[in-house]
Amino acid sequence: MTTAKRLEQRLRALLDELTMVSSQAEFEEEDPFRFVRDAAAMWERTLKTCTLSSPPVNPTLNNLIDQLEHDGVSARVRNALHAVRRAANKGKHDPTRLIPSREARELLDAVLPAPAELEQAGIPEMAAPAQFGQRRRYLVGVYDHLASGETAFSIWLEGHAPREPTGIISPTAVEIFSIEYHAEDEVKHKLVNAGDAQFADSVAADTGTALKSDSEFFQAWSWEGSHRELVRCFAPHQWNLDLIAGLARADHVPSVISAASMALVDTSRPADWKDLLWKMSSEFGIWRRGTRAEPLARMAADLVGGRVEIPLWGPRWASGPSALELIGGGPSFEFDGCMLGITPEHVVVVGLDVRPRGISVRIMDDEAQRRPADPLDDQSEAPSN
Repeated sequence: MTTAKRLEQRLRALLDELTMVSSQAEFEEEDPFRFVRDAAAMWERTLKTCTLSSPPVNPTLNNLIDQLEHDGVSARVRNALHAVRRAANKGKHDPTRLIPSREARELLDAVLPAPAELEQAGIPEMAAPAQFGQRRRYLVGVYDHLASGETAFSIWLEGHAPREPTGIISPTAVEIFSIEYHAEDEVKHKLVNAGDAQFADSVAADTGTALKSDSEFFQAWSWEGSHRELVRCFAPHQWNLDLIAGLARADHVPSVISAASMALVDTSRPADWKDLLWKMSSEFGIWRRGTRAEPLARMAADLVGGRVEIPLWGPRWASGPSALELIGGGPSFEFDGCMLGITPEHVVVVGLDVRPRGISVRIMDDEAQRRPADPLDDQSEAPSN
C-alpha cells in the first residue's frame, strides 16, 4: 500500500464518520468543523514531509499548496486543498463560524482525488510504502516470582481509544515476559522514553480481576504506544528459564504470533522459516526451544508461500470483527484463539479470534510437554538474509 493510497483511505474514513455523525437526528454543531480541521491538519503534516520541486522558504500549508503547481498538480486539486485550509482557518479563529455537514462533505469530497494526483505528479513520498504508526493502550500486570528470582509481566489490550471506555478487551494476555529483578528499572526507563507510561496500581482499579487473579500479583502499569516499541522495551531482558513446557514466553501463543508477525515485516528478503525464527529469537525475546516457536515460524512463512519475498508493513493489532475485516478473504491461520493474517495490500495483521464460537484451547499432549531441541542447533551462525 502506497502513502497515496493510505491518504485516500484516511480521507474516506473521515467522510464515512462524518456521514454517520450527521445522519443522527441531532448532533453537536461543532462536529462537521472537526472533520474539516482534521483533513487540513493531515494535509499540512503530509505536505511538510514531501520532496517538492520548489519547496517554500516558509512551509505553511498555504505556501505548500501553492508550490504544488511546480510539480504539475492541477489548479482544481490545489483549489480544493485551499478550500479545506480556508474553512479550517475560519473555524479556528472565528468561534461564530459553523460549517454545515453538507459543506463539510463537499470539501472532503473535493480533495479525494488529491493523493492520486500527487502520486502521478512524481512526488516520491506518495509512491513510497505507507508507514503504519498504530498506537494502542495497554495494561501491564506485574508479578513477583520470589522463588525463581524473576518478575513476570502480562500485557493486556485496553479498549479502542477514544470511543470505548477503559477496560480490558482481550480475553487473554497478548504478551508475557519474564525478567530478572535487577532489570526492572531499565525496562521502566525504556517505557517512559518510548510512550506514555504510568506506574501505579490504581490504573487497574476498573479493569476487574483479570490482572489480579494470580496470587503473586504485585502492581499494574498503564502504557500507550506502538506494539513494536512495547516489545522492544521488554525483549532484550527476557529471561528464558528452563521451565515446564507451557510456562515460558516462547510457549505462549499470542507472544509467539506477535514475534512472528514482526519478523515477517523485518526480515530481509528472501527469507524462510529459519530466518524468521532467528529474528524472533534475537530481537523479540522468543526462545527457540519454546514449544510453539518453530511451528509458528513455519506457519508464518507458509502464509506468504514459504518465502518472504513480498513487501510487508505493520504489524497491526486488531480484535474481533475488525481483525476479520482487515484479513478479508486473504490467507490467515488461527491457533489457540489467536490469528495472523495478511491483507491484499500486504499488511500484517495480528489479532485475537473473539468470534462467537469462542476461544479454542488446545490441550498439550505428552509429546508437546517435552522441551524441544533448538531447531537451529545444526547451524554454526545466524541464517543469511
